[in-house]
Amino acid sequence: DATYNETNLDFGGKKIYLKGVDHNTTGAQPVIDCQSSGRAFYFHSGETEDSVVDNFTIKNGSADDGGVIYCDSSSPSIIDCVFSGNGASNNGGVIWCGNSSSPSIINCTFSSNIASVDGGVVYCNNSSPVLTNCAFDGNTADSGGAICCSNSSGPVLTNCVFNANIASSDGGAILCSNSSSPSATNCLFISNNAGNKGGAIYCNSSTLTLTNCTFNSNVAIFFGGAINCDASSNSTLNNCILWGDSALLGGNEVYSDMWCTVTLNHCCVDNSASAYGGGGTIDDSNNCIHDDPRFIDVVNFNCHLKPSSPCIDKGNNTYISGVGRDLDGDKRIVDGDGDGTGTVDIGAYEFNDIVYVDDVSGDDADDGLSWVTAKKTIQAGIDAASDWWLVLVADATYNETNLNFSGKKIYLKGVDHN
Repeated sequence: DATYNETNLDFGGKKIYLKGVDHNTTGAQPVIDCQSSGRAFYFHSGETEDSVVDNFTIKNGSADDGGVIYCDSSSPSIIDCVFSGNGASNNGGVIWCGNSSSPSIINCTFSSNIASVDGGVVYCNNSSPVLTNCAFDGNTADSGGAICCSNSSGPVLTNCVFNANIASSDGGAILCSNSSSPSATNCLFISNNAGNKGGAIYCNSSTLTLTNCTFNSNVAIFFGGAINCDASSNSTLNNCILWGDSALLGGNEVYSDMWCTVTLNHCCVDNSASAYGGGGTIDDSNNCIHDDPRFIDVVNFNCHLKPSSPCIDKGNNTYISGVGRDLDGDKRIVDGDGDGTGTVDIGAYEFNDIVYVDDVSGDDADDGLSWVTAKKTIQAGIDAASDWWLVLVADATYNETNLNFSGKKIYLKGVDHN
């Protein structure tokens, strides 16, 4: 760990694992400070996932395209890196990938990066980067405040958070255009802003697929507070929450222009006046609900579900096949309403905070985190729970008095377990 003022580092096609370590100071990352004199890495020799950059902080990168990393027909792995204060005078404030590049970007944080044109963090042209467990916070561009995908690109996003990204034009967090097909699973879009269309996501002549994503407090000055579809785009949303977004001229949640189709399956979406807009199709007929999802703390942007949320156990398991964890890394399918059947929740977060009580087979010495290790008494269950937890009490007879919540916000629910 030290500061390195280097630019245009080139693997030359070699399968190298470049890893930063805390040799000098415990817990510190090495820093690559490009001093605004160029980008950090240039991948152009067919590098694959075996060319790895791991555990660096990279700042002050600057280039026409790809302020930090340029991938041309190359697909390196970028792991556990922090990118802040980088920029591009054209596209891709941090990463530019083109000509069928598919870099893997894992556990990375991107904050306060900027592109003068498109993609405040990532710009992909006929490329399909894979982004997993990444956070995008306060990045800016003309379009696609965090990500812009164009020309048949297909980025895959899993367990990512998009917060307070800004596009002066379209797509506060993401813009997709020209036959692109991005997909996102277990992602949170919150407080992103577009000066024109698509507070969180703008689609133009593209196909978008979203599964178990949550949208809240995104803003578009014109149309589509959460999502805007133009130019024959098609979007499919499965098990998603769209609530509390806004657009001044129409479609607070979804705007579907003429010849576009937005399909919502098992979603929780506001359908009040001005929530939908445009002359295209918005189909919410497949088991959608239109009730407040009951986030724990909207003011502070905590979009975890309260135990009384109507989104608990109201998704469809088929849409989440093969996905075992939620955005927090917790178990994805949980029986959150105590009816004996595990069904996925709607949104990015699965409700997991449950204490089980069963007078028949329980033991207060156990942890109470499953029916197998249930508490025996109701008071023991209450004592084991924290704010916004659910205490499920199995059908039995309990000889207890003066049960005391001690001021905690707990949902105490009786169920027919036995």
